[in-house]
Amino acid sequence: METTKWYAALDTHSCGQPLRIITGGLPQISGSSQYEKSLFFKRHFDSVRKLLLAEPRGHREMTGAIVTAPTTEEASFGLLFLNQAGLSAISGHGIIAAVAAWTSTGQLSPSEAAKGILIDCPAGTVKAFADCNGHEVRSVSFWNVPSFVYAEQLAVKVQGMEARVDVAFGGEFYAVVDTSMWETGDVFALPKLREWGRLIREEIERQLEVRHPQLDWITGIHGVFFYQRHDATGDDGHPNRLAYRCAAALAGEQLDRSPGGAAACAHMAVLHARCPLEPGQQVIYEGITGAQIVGSIASETETHGYHAVIPSLTGTAHILGFMNFLLDPSDPLPEGFVLY
Repeated sequence: METTKWYAALDTHSCGQPLRIITGGLPQISGSSQYEKSLFFKRHFDSVRKLLLAEPRGHREMTGAIVTAPTTEEASFGLLFLNQAGLSAISGHGIIAAVAAWTSTGQLSPSEAAKGILIDCPAGTVKAFADCNGHEVRSVSFWNVPSFVYAEQLAVKVQGMEARVDVAFGGEFYAVVDTSMWETGDVFALPKLREWGRLIREEIERQLEVRHPQLDWITGIHGVFFYQRHDATGDDGHPNRLAYRCAAALAGEQLDRSPGGAAACAHMAVLHARCPLEPGQQVIYEGITGAQIVGSIASETETHGYHAVIPSLTGTAHILGFMNFLLDPSDPLPEGFVLY
């Protein structure tokens, strides 16, 4: 078989959310910022995203990442984040998985990762820490970019159900929806979440122009974060913790398998604005797989006229395998396909 393209990847998951880190087959990604690098990749290599994330090599929930050279002096490296709709400005589970993978495979020393490293992302530079036992990565934490509430309590009607929806930024814009008011049985049924996510996103974008006050290329609703207050289990009976069951529909109709990264950060910005969440207080998020992450507010700040918080998230990630992919020039589906 003749082959025209070869790609290597490191497959991982963070709390069930898959991440394929492309490690071979791409040239240096040009650009003086991560946003410019994302434009370069989209302009020249978007076919690679489709090839490696879509079926038959991937699946409709697959996400990806590319480790790049840093674009700021202090950062250790940069990250670009891929999904079925294109590229995103940030991915919380992507950061956790990439740091865990790079530390586990020796690209980062455990001592360096434990002290904390800076990572350049299109949405900004974040700081990540790995909790290691030797070369085993037990968990990864990161401090996100400034996160804030963009719009509060928008009235949205979905299939006859009324909802009050907050719009918040956690590296991308999310509609944040409390589903406890909906008496429709299991509101975390997956087909419902996909459909409701699409309808809510479309309705909000009809009502409101969503645009970051500085990063004006970050526009629109990236995803919808559904949550309900939940009784935490396995939390040592800590009286000061909040707990939520949650799910996020994002990037078109992808459904996050993890409890949420950027989406959970957007939710913490909403919680802080409502005053049930104080700096340092922990929040347990349980996703659709039953896996949990722990969030808190590391600090408060101001950003471009908005009161903002710096959210912290702690989660786990695991390496699944080392992958090699080929493209046969006679393959009739060189960019794959996605079925919804």
